[in-house]
Amino acid sequence: MAQSGGFDLGGLGDMVGDLMSGKGLDMDALQGLWETVQPTLQGLDTDQILDTVGEWAKGLDLPLLKDIPDSTIEDLKNGAKVPLNDLLKG
Repeated sequence: MAQSGGFDLGGLGDMVGDLMSGKGLDMDALQGLWETVQPTLQGLDTDQILDTVGEWAKGLDLPLLKDIPDSTIEDLKNGAKVPLNDLLKG
């Protein structure tokens, strides 16, 4: 199974495909996946967080925001819960 940033991507591609709607992403359904990834980001530096989030989004073919706000990165570093829509284009 594929691994990225300490979390398992195996089988998630099919699940994510089922979560897409005709009008875009189903952010509520994807939020559960995000909540399994987010704790792995606590304590990482900014570049590691951006790389990990970028790889996760790329691996699942999700449209990551071009510029993630510094405040969002700081929240992730500190272990605060960040809504998925703060990272993805909906």
